[in-house]
Amino acid sequence: MSSKPVAVHRIFSGSVWGILAKILDAAAKFVTIPLLVGYYGKADYGLIALAFSLNAYLRLMDLGMNVGSVRFFSMWEAKSDWENIGKASRSSIIFYGTIGLINALIFMFMANYGQFFFNLKPDQIPTYRIMMYILSASTVLNWLSNVIIQLLSAKDELGYVNRVTVVSSVLNFLVAIAAIQFKWSLPVYFLFYTISTLVPIPLNILKLRVFPIPLGQLLTPKWDGKIFREIIGYSSAIFLMGLFQLTANELRPILLAKFASGIDVLTDYRVIQTIAMLIISFGTIFLQVLLPSASKVYQEGNHPKMEKMVFTATRFISIFLSFIVFLLVLNSEAILLLYMGKDYLHLAVWLNIWLLTVLLNMHNTPVASLVLSSGKTRFLIYSSATACILSLPITIILAPTLNVGAAVIGYLAYMLIQIGFFYIYYIPKVLKLDSKKIFLSAFSPSVLGAVIAFAVAFGLEKWIEMPVGILGMIIRSAIFTTVFAAFHFLFIIKSADIEFLRTKLLKRKVSNEQE
Repeated sequence: MSSKPVAVHRIFSGSVWGILAKILDAAAKFVTIPLLVGYYGKADYGLIALAFSLNAYLRLMDLGMNVGSVRFFSMWEAKSDWENIGKASRSSIIFYGTIGLINALIFMFMANYGQFFFNLKPDQIPTYRIMMYILSASTVLNWLSNVIIQLLSAKDELGYVNRVTVVSSVLNFLVAIAAIQFKWSLPVYFLFYTISTLVPIPLNILKLRVFPIPLGQLLTPKWDGKIFREIIGYSSAIFLMGLFQLTANELRPILLAKFASGIDVLTDYRVIQTIAMLIISFGTIFLQVLLPSASKVYQEGNHPKMEKMVFTATRFISIFLSFIVFLLVLNSEAILLLYMGKDYLHLAVWLNIWLLTVLLNMHNTPVASLVLSSGKTRFLIYSSATACILSLPITIILAPTLNVGAAVIGYLAYMLIQIGFFYIYYIPKVLKLDSKKIFLSAFSPSVLGAVIAFAVAFGLEKWIEMPVGILGMIIRSAIFTTVFAAFHFLFIIKSADIEFLRTKLLKRKVSNEQE
């Protein structure tokens, strides 16, 4: 049997398990956040949100190596070039180990001087300091784990990686429940939460046996300057792009901690972020799955194949994301009411804007995967820098009055600028694809179907008095789903699309039987 069907199966499996892992992770956070806020209080839970934001922002120290390594590992894996994979992997161990140590020192610095940067209350400083020390102790292992995931991604083993992530999500949930049940202090909860995030590392290491070379040739530190320069040369452009992207995205809550009315605003931010991150994480999964395949397609230089991949992937991703986003927007007030209580209903408008912004951004994932594979990323640096510089002041200016809304509007501004650059320059000039066709034929039809379904469900709710609570959500969702599905089966999804999905599912079944 050829390897191609197995690769298709693994790509499909990676997407399915990735989505499942993100759903479970979001569900765990969805359940635990109101419990933890209720137990520790809104202000102290804001410390957790601040710790997460600082940790996320420091991911920029990756220098773009995550994307660059997957690209090169995938190309070498396609050629069975195990020697280069081993050299690059062992060099990456040294690189990420060094970054981890620097990261640890930064957390120690923030532990001792954080009170000068954020609106912390005096009684919060000791707890904040311990949390920074915990992050400092764990960060080296977290950074080193990147190499393992990069290798497994190149081998199309994201299905396994995401299955292991499910284990971590379950442990996160159990730790939160234990913290409330046994009345743990906030530092004790944060310690066990951090430990639970490290559990996937040894399990992923065991899976590296899929490579036909010993683990020592993959993970034993050994520097190879020549091959590392090859990766970092490509990755440096990704880093500069990522620097501005991470600054625009992850600096927003940190700016809120500095300029908003108080640290408790970060709890509001964390509440709506948890819901929005479910959609954002789908986009991350799609990029992880598409990047290795896009690298190989781009290397072939087959333009019709590239065009077909982008158009087909954009259509299916847009259908999926439009359904999820508009369903959440339709039920946003009910979700917040059930989730956190009536005191959080004012967040619905900001949640809706954030969700729609994510939809606009995530539909572009197939194009982004090809752009990253092309290596022609210089203009992405300019667009990211422009969007970042223009959007961050919006958050700073609006933070004292709009609080969490300032971060949402800043994010919207950033994404509008970025998407504009993609459609005006990158799609037609770099990829030589039809921007109008992608936007009007691959993305917009599903959005139109979602808008119609939303209008019908919303209109019926106003015309017929529906029950409140979960029953009302079920009825609204059922109406929306029915109209959305009818529209798509009548006007968008063709018999060829159904046959395409049926073929992929059949190949997956055959691959399972063969394996």
